Amino acid sequence: MPTACIAWGCKILTALKESMRARKSRQTNSQIWACILFVMLTVAQCLWPQEAFSADKFICILGGTGTRHAIPVLAASFGLYPKYGLDATIVRIGSGTVATAALLGGEADVISTSGPALINARLMGTPVLYVTNFNNWSDAHLLVRPEVTSMEQLRGGKFAVPGLGGGYAHMLRAFFFPKYGLDQGAKQPTILSAGDTPSALAGVVSRQYDAALASYENYMAFRKRGLKALVVPEDVNVRWYTGLITLEKKVKERRGAMTQFIKAQIETVSIIKKDPIKARAALKNYFRSSDDELMAEYQKYLAAKLPLMTRVDTENIKTLLLTSTHPAAKQAKPEEFIDNSLVDEIVREGFIKQFEQ
Repeated sequence: MPTACIAWGCKILTALKESMRARKSRQTNSQIWACILFVMLTVAQCLWPQEAFSADKFICILGGTGTRHAIPVLAASFGLYPKYGLDATIVRIGSGTVATAALLGGEADVISTSGPALINARLMGTPVLYVTNFNNWSDAHLLVRPEVTSMEQLRGGKFAVPGLGGGYAHMLRAFFFPKYGLDQGAKQPTILSAGDTPSALAGVVSRQYDAALASYENYMAFRKRGLKALVVPEDVNVRWYTGLITLEKKVKERRGAMTQFIKAQIETVSIIKKDPIKARAALKNYFRSSDDELMAEYQKYLAAKLPLMTRVDTENIKTLLLTSTHPAAKQAKPEEFIDNSLVDEIVREGFIKQFEQ
């Protein structure tokens, strides 16, 4: 497109100059110079359509506070959205339940969250689509105080989660409690909402709660405050999902902007892997932390875990369906929840290859 615009512009400018030589009046020359200015602006628009003129407004809401939820924020810290022609607003809510309500209410183009709440929305008829995935396996650690040495001690205990409709609440019910038999018997644990993960973990420290699930980075942070991991991710091996979720109509109406937004996330992952210093500085800003050692741990963890290829696998959706209490969940087809066409389009054009070197 830029080459064609330059060639077209040169031809027009040459013709206009010849016309100026042939005509001597000031009025005519003023009109011709006006035409030249128009041609120059048109060529500039061809060359720099995004930077020189308007960018697409795009809203993403974060439904969590973990490192994987940080990717849209880190992309902004790296200055990538203008590069991809976007005027992006990233809203940090920290609750998957609230982010889901915002998406369904038309307040966002996309949300970054774990997604169990959206499974039920889809089963109830809302055309929700999972379009990228940055997390194939759960990194949930069950954190407790030092004196707790077995899951049996937590029978009848208080488990804190960010929200009762969020991913951690579903994970406890569907995987943790059944694995350790806490869902059986007269005495069973209680799940309580703490608002967000840091508040849940702080409540465990203060003895308001007995246990709480935490992602890797929260585990690292609260280990320094005396908590320990009673159950680690490898003990449960849950296929999970954290990525971008949107609505079918958004994919149709905002496909171009959506594709550019995903590209910015992919380049962000590449920077995290290849530029540790830059990544750590952005993580310090995201977590509002001055702990260099902790941010270095986060960067190493993300560099090892985050994929450049962000297609959604049906196995991830199968896990989310297992957490659903909706009667239609057992018959649901995982592929109907997924739209990999945006990522596939990005792959076909060779975009990811530049970051694989």
